[in-house]
Amino acid sequence: MNKTHWKQLDYRIDSLSLIIKGIEKNIEELKEKVNQNSFYDGLWFLAESEATLGIAFIAFQNYINSSVYDRHESLVKQYEAYKEGNKLNGKESTDIELIISLANYYKHRDHPSNLSKPTVNVLLDFNLQYKKGTDIENSPLIKGLEILSENWDLQELITIVKDWRDELWKID
Repeated sequence: MNKTHWKQLDYRIDSLSLIIKGIEKNIEELKEKVNQNSFYDGLWFLAESEATLGIAFIAFQNYINSSVYDRHESLVKQYEAYKEGNKLNGKESTDIELIISLANYYKHRDHPSNLSKPTVNVLLDFNLQYKKGTDIENSPLIKGLEILSENWDLQELITIVKDWRDELWKID
């Protein structure tokens, strides 16, 4: 009989889902501003959405790293675990590595020289501009989200991280 470790039960997904629902509501309200105000154009929408998306990526990063900790009771294997994600668009990096790198970018965007080498490598792998002063239309958060979900569907990202977490328990 196969025993399930108690930490394999994903009690974290409900909190993540609630956070993401709130973020989705915020993005929907920003979309409404485009329709209601003549001065509020697509660039305003992108600028305000970027901050909201940054918070979303940090929430996903927390879920991912907490899942690694649940599985291994440390973060020693976190970079190996990130590589267990799905490769995207023929790139070397995985969807999980992209999510982690976008969260790191958001946290250090005002000081891009503080980005770790693995983060920079993933951003470069996806041709994402990360230097200070990158215009909003080329924001790595926005472009990265479009790579992960063409329609900005954060529920797709929940599925990505949840499926990845499930796979963590199948490998040593």
